[in-house]
This record gives sequence, structure tokens and C-alpha cells, in this order.
Amino acid sequence: MAVDLNWELTILEIVQGFYLNLLHDFLQDEVTPPSGLEADALRDRQRDLAVLLPAMRRWLKLLDMAITPEMLRVSLTTTIDQDLAEALLRYYARKQSKNDFDRDKTDFVATFLYRNPRVPGQWDKHGFSMDGVAPLPPFEIALMEILDDAELPELSPTESRMLDEFEFLGEEVEHLQQFDRLMDSGLMQKARHIKHTFGSAFYHAHALAVIAPYNHRFGRRFAELFASAAAQIKGYAVDIQQRGGSLSSRVEGDITVEHLAQLEEKTILATEYRRAQDSFHRVSRLKKAVDSKTHTRARSSALEPAATAFSSPLASASPVLQPAAGAPEQPLNSFTSPAQLQEEARVRSVEDSVRGWVRAADERCRQIVPMKFGNFVLAPHEADAYCADFHQEKSFRGDNARALVRMVAVMARIQAEIEELKQRQNSTHLWRPHANALAILQEAAAQANQEALATVELATQRGLVEKAKCLTATMDRLRTRVEHIQETFAFAGLRSEPDLR
Repeated sequence: MAVDLNWELTILEIVQGFYLNLLHDFLQDEVTPPSGLEADALRDRQRDLAVLLPAMRRWLKLLDMAITPEMLRVSLTTTIDQDLAEALLRYYARKQSKNDFDRDKTDFVATFLYRNPRVPGQWDKHGFSMDGVAPLPPFEIALMEILDDAELPELSPTESRMLDEFEFLGEEVEHLQQFDRLMDSGLMQKARHIKHTFGSAFYHAHALAVIAPYNHRFGRRFAELFASAAAQIKGYAVDIQQRGGSLSSRVEGDITVEHLAQLEEKTILATEYRRAQDSFHRVSRLKKAVDSKTHTRARSSALEPAATAFSSPLASASPVLQPAAGAPEQPLNSFTSPAQLQEEARVRSVEDSVRGWVRAADERCRQIVPMKFGNFVLAPHEADAYCADFHQEKSFRGDNARALVRMVAVMARIQAEIEELKQRQNSTHLWRPHANALAILQEAAAQANQEALATVELATQRGLVEKAKCLTATMDRLRTRVEHIQETFAFAGLRSEPDLR
């Protein structure tokens, strides 16, 4: 790739200006660039790029040693221009340093760009691809454009699998409800270890597009739990003093009420990450001490005389809830859990995508639907069902078209998820959502088959032999797809029941 030397010098000049301003604010003194690298010299039309570029690279390496990651993090506020942040990212990506400080700076800049899009909602995903798989994230597309001229190595299969782990770590972060549990989880160490396993590929657009959203997700949850813990700790200290306790009263071990009351959460959060670790763990310890005292008090309050409570071992048992007489049965295709609702949205997205393709494509090729993992071929009667405009009718032909459309969409989703599972089966955690999706799709297939069977029986009663034959053929295709799920699970040693959490 041809390198635009003028463009590179422009990037370095922007970085130098930012660094000098940052050092000026920190040192409260002027930092002068070497002779020949002043702003006027850089703008001189007679400048010699062959001399200037090596000199600028050396000078910025020195400035990089003076600019700590924490200084950069504090400076990255919403007042920072997006163009400046992008220039910093280009600089770090071109440099491809394996130094921890440079990687941390890149981490901060990429996360800043993710948190502060040029247009609100710019990074939101919109819909699914043809087979219900999410398309390339908009943030990754933006990073590819920013880093387009940086010569970066490709991600290895091992590195790609390591990146997949961030999805699981993000889910684990969301499930944690207490700050001390977060500190004990080791998630910070796990994420940092994964980041450190990368070489120059850390600066790859896909790597940063995965890491930055995780950083944002973790940072937001960390701040929420930390604020909650700090409020609980200080609230407990106030409560003790209002009850007549003194600041020297012991809470647990060597922890006193004064320790709780003196917690300065804003100061801790403003401290550099590594230096703040002791403070974070101290807050976690204070939180555990307060929880211990709170639970002890709650247990003491609960131990009040209540003879009737012990009259029967079944007194506290919850009654078994039975459906009310005459209550309607749960309808087919009625998904209720978050995982089921998400899968239903994907199936309906596939229905819409296939319908759009079949209706727009030339009649000679409308049966071949392009999808992420290969073409999905429709039978002629299935393509006709997608072209029909009477899906909403309460009639036989409406039931027939709906049954065919549903079975095809479920088959396409099964095909996509089997391929996704195969790609991630060696990952520690990332196979799980695809296995759960396939288990849910088994249920959807059974429901779709039951609806189609009722339509086949009606067609047979009416003497519509060809309609019944076409429906049965699609049911057979669906049955084969479900058998592929079971074979995939058996090969991988997985269970077929979905985790509906």
C-alpha cells in the first residue's frame, strides 16, 4: 500500500500539538519542540519530508514516555474533538507498539470513540442479515475506515476466538449485582490478560471493535456498582451515628465507623487505575463488613416469637398455582422468555428478508436465497408462499402460506446457528448462546410442524392432494434440519434443552 507521507506528517503534527498542550497543563510550563519541528517549520512548503518524518517519529516516541495512560484518560472528555481522537488512534495503530502504556492509550482512545459517536445512536445495530445473523457492527465499519491506511496483520483463528470471550465476560458483568462480587470475580484481570495475548493484531479494527464496547459495558456497570456500594457504606455510617454510636465504634475486625464515613468515592474514581486497585479492594472489604452487620441485624429482627409459624412443616410452603378454569391454553409460537423472544424476532426477520428477496429477484433465480453461510434453496411452492399476498386471511390458503413461510424461516435459522456453533465450538463460552438458540429452534420447529400437520389434514379432507403433498415435503425438510441439530449436539456432547434465562 502506498503511504501518503504528507498525510502521515499531518497525523504526527496533530498528535504533537495535543501532547504539548497536555504536558503544559500538567507541568504548568512550556515544552518546546526540537529545532525544525516547530509549527512554522512543519507548515513550510519547502519542508523535506525525508528529514521531518523520522525526526517527528523519534520526538513523539520521547513524548509518549512522558504522557502516561492516566493523563490521556483524564484528557479524553466530551470536549475533545472527534478528529483529534481519530488522529491519535491512527498514530497508535501505525506505531503498533507492544508496550503496555501504548496499548492502554489505544484502549482509552477506542473506547472514547465508541462512547462518543459523532451522531447519537450511530453504533446501534439495525436488524439482522438474511439468515437472522447480526451484520457487521457500524463501529467496526467506522474503525476500518479510520485505520484503512494502517498496515496491520490479520487476526489469527486463535486471536479471533480470544476476542469472542469478551461477549461472555460482558454478560457476566451484567449479571453481577454487588461491587464486592465484581472485585472478587477476577473479570478485570481476565480481560486484561486477553488483551495482553495479542501482538500487533491488538490494533486491528475488529479487535478494537470488540474491546471498546466491552470496556464501555464494564465501565458503566463498574461505576453503577461502585456508587451503590459507596452509598451503602456511608449510609450505614450515618445510621450508626444516629443510633448513638461513635466514629470509633468497630464494625468488623479493625474497620471502624470512621473508616466508613471517610470514604471518598470521587477521589478514588479519579485515581489512575493501577494505583486505585488498593482503594477498590478496600471499598470491597468495607462493603462486605457492612453487609455482614446488616444481615446479622436482619436475622435478629426476624427471630420474633411466632408459634403459629411452626404449627406445620408445610405452613410456609408456596401453593401450587393451577390455571384458572376456562383459561386459554398458551398459543403456538408464543415465546415468553427473553431468549425465546429474541429468537422469535430473528425468525420473523428471516421471514421478512426472504420475502423481500423472493419478490424482488428474477423469477429464474428467486428460489436461491443468498445467506451468510451459503445459499438457501427454496422449493417452488415455498417461493410461491413467500410471494403470496393473502397471509393475513383466515382461510385455508392463508393457513397454507403461513405454515410454509414459518417452516422455511425456522429451517434457515437452524442452518445459520449450526454454522455459528461449529465456528465457536472450541471457545470456552461462546458456543453456549448458539446451542441455546438451536434448542429453542427445536421447539419452534415442533410448533411449526404441528400447525402444518393440521393444515395437511384439512387439505386431505378437501381433496387438495397436491397442497398436502407440498406441505408434507417441507415438513420432511424441516424434520431433516432438526435431525442435524441433534447430530450436532451429540457430536459436541451438548444438551438439547434450552437455557431460557
